[in-house]
Amino acid sequence: MKKKIKINPYIYILLSMLCLITFIYYPAIKTMIKSLYLVNAQNRPVKFIGLENYIKLFSDPEFINSIKVTFTYALVVVPCTLLISLILALFSSRKRKMSVVYELLYAVPMAVSVSVACVVFSILLNGNLGLINHVFHLNVQWFTDKNVTLIALMFIGIWLDIGMNYLFMLSAVRGVPAELLEAAEIDGAGILQKVKSIIAPLISPTVFYLFCVDMGAALMMSGPVIILTNGGPSGATNTMIYYMYKKGFYIFNYGLSYAAAVIAFIIGFIAVLIAFVWERKGVKYS
Repeated sequence: MKKKIKINPYIYILLSMLCLITFIYYPAIKTMIKSLYLVNAQNRPVKFIGLENYIKLFSDPEFINSIKVTFTYALVVVPCTLLISLILALFSSRKRKMSVVYELLYAVPMAVSVSVACVVFSILLNGNLGLINHVFHLNVQWFTDKNVTLIALMFIGIWLDIGMNYLFMLSAVRGVPAELLEAAEIDGAGILQKVKSIIAPLISPTVFYLFCVDMGAALMMSGPVIILTNGGPSGATNTMIYYMYKKGFYIFNYGLSYAAAVIAFIIGFIAVLIAFVWERKGVKYS
């Protein structure tokens, strides 16, 4: 007797594949193809020029600087976000009467849009009238001093990412079997030993997932730059994606913009690929 073939699963897969092809794969392939052409101001390919856009891209000091800025941002924001989120999750892992209050407060950044957060922080970090300078008696021009502007964006990026990271970390930490922690405590293990030997290995799949998501977001960061700094001062906050945005929408050099997008994708892909190499050795699934 022949088994009935259920068509529903294939319909669900078909719909998701159509969305992926329409909104991800097709634009990506189109971008790669156009990066090999001379593209006019109307965004139309006029002449095939091969790798000339890429040669121009890597001979542009501004783009090389944008790679350095992007990696500096990512290598600070991602570890700090994960560490702070883990610490908050450890402190709030036990259910208490006021748990709902501080859990909500820690998760609030997740509900705030990038644009709103940037407006709020532009007021808080205003060099002349900002609350931060006033409270701590500082005289720092957070968005005009090239030595500190990237630090200000890092602070904003960490704050924005903490909410989602905290919720995932809290769920993972609370999923650690209590009997294992109690047994370790009976054996005289301190909090650091319990975190290192029990909690860290058991929550490593969650940490790995968050690392990949955060790293991808950090390497593609552009929102705060567009809203607050426009890549300045003196290119101190000019990330790869902002470089692509500026070349495409300000200068109308679409060929260079497409090439920058492809390189940014390749760099992000390699970063996540390296993370998957680490996943084989550092992530425990049982």
